[in-house]
Amino acid sequence: MVWRGLREGGVPAPVPSHEGSGSVLVADDDQDVRTMLRTLLELDGHEVIEAEDGDVAWERIQTTLPAVVVADIQMPGLDGLQLCRKVRESKRLTDTRVIVYTAGMATPEEARKAGCDQYFLKTDPLPRLREAVRKFTSGRTH
Repeated sequence: MVWRGLREGGVPAPVPSHEGSGSVLVADDDQDVRTMLRTLLELDGHEVIEAEDGDVAWERIQTTLPAVVVADIQMPGLDGLQLCRKVRESKRLTDTRVIVYTAGMATPEEARKAGCDQYFLKTDPLPRLREAVRKFTSGRTH
């Protein structure tokens, strides 16, 4: 195994075996939401990349090629549905799954039409979101 460096406490941090294989990009303008999702998803073993708005999210998606994007709908720059459409239009991101995580700013139908793979309300139980991320990253090969 290749080691990237040391995590806090001196525990070795392995380099992912495939670029973006288990990484998750969380795009939300609410720092508290990003921190909560980062904490939960890192506990599940995922590398988490944060973006505070849709434009930053799109830049980071193109450079990191994450397995999953968890996107809020209402945020500065590109909104979550626009972000999803851009992911779907990109030939480099055909394996990337998009999860809408919203306070209800779009309907499940609107999210599906934009190409989102899964829709969750922020009031839904978090284990459902975590399970969807695990499902989408488990069979990823690159």
